[in-house]
Amino acid sequence: MATISGLSHAMAFEYNGLLYVIGYRAGGQHLRRSADGGKTWLPFADASEERLVAMPADEQRVAFVKMASQGRALVVGVSRYPAIEVYVSQDDGETWTA
Repeated sequence: MATISGLSHAMAFEYNGLLYVIGYRAGGQHLRRSADGGKTWLPFADASEERLVAMPADEQRVAFVKMASQGRALVVGVSRYPAIEVYVSQDDGETWTA
């Protein structure tokens, strides 16, 4: 499996053959995707392997889910005491809205 340098508090989620990894780096939560278990990373539309989901963010693990009932929707919950901010992507991680 490939390594992801500098990503902490990571969590992984597999859905329909794709591996999603989200974790903290440099003040934000970042997402990567892989179709081969993390050996290589799928590029986003701008050719990058990693997409910023939320910033600024504390160094912490976030809630993350792929909504099967919503097609390609990805949902991330980031704790912002005293609330939780929810970020949604309808295009498999390309863009995010709060």
